[in-house]
Amino acid sequence: MYERCPVKGSILLVFAHPDDESFGLAGTILKYTRQGVPVDLICATKGERGLRLDVPDNVDTGTAREAELRCAAAILGIRDIYFLGYIDADLDKAPVDEVTNKVLGIMQKVQPAVVITFGPDGVSRHPDHIATGKAATIAYKKMITEDSRPAKLYYVTLPASLVPNAAELGIVTRPDDEVTTTIDITGFLDLKIQAVACHRSQQDARQFIQMLRQDKAAVFASKEFLYLASPASRAKESDLFQ
Repeated sequence: MYERCPVKGSILLVFAHPDDESFGLAGTILKYTRQGVPVDLICATKGERGLRLDVPDNVDTGTAREAELRCAAAILGIRDIYFLGYIDADLDKAPVDEVTNKVLGIMQKVQPAVVITFGPDGVSRHPDHIATGKAATIAYKKMITEDSRPAKLYYVTLPASLVPNAAELGIVTRPDDEVTTTIDITGFLDLKIQAVACHRSQQDARQFIQMLRQDKAAVFASKEFLYLASPASRAKESDLFQ
């Protein structure tokens, strides 16, 4: 079902909903796809229970959001999207082994060097985020047991100093000294905004774009952040492949 020749140096993103790929990682994706690094995306759901701003009545939410994701993926240069077929907000009810095996099957075909997903906090504590990250982490551990691939596992994260009102916003941050990886996305802001804008049915996307446009000097406009979960390291890095 998921035929794919192994590609050395590729990146696999494992997220829960359309727009997860763009909010915290669009600049990073652009940075690497522009270097010729293949990037694939697993999306566990189609965001069926998200908002429907300006979506025609005769179009269901999942269909609309899949189209929005494909719009963003085209801008970001994502090679392939693999939908797992779960329903938005129900993913945490699915058997962990079942979700893990679906992710593992794709991981075995794609053979990525780097996997990026959610950590145990899901950034926003969203149950779908947490379930997706858990399945991806287990699949990664099975892969490195099998054949020592992929080489690295990252969790998307936010430094605590950048979101002082995180609790109020329902966001989980990480102490600055624990953020291992800072990716400079200078030069990609306009394309990042375009990718986020594809998710036009979501109010969060509209608000995020407004924030980026109002303050293009903000750290979020020029940097994105990750935590290197495996192999464990406190060393600071600025490149996923260093």
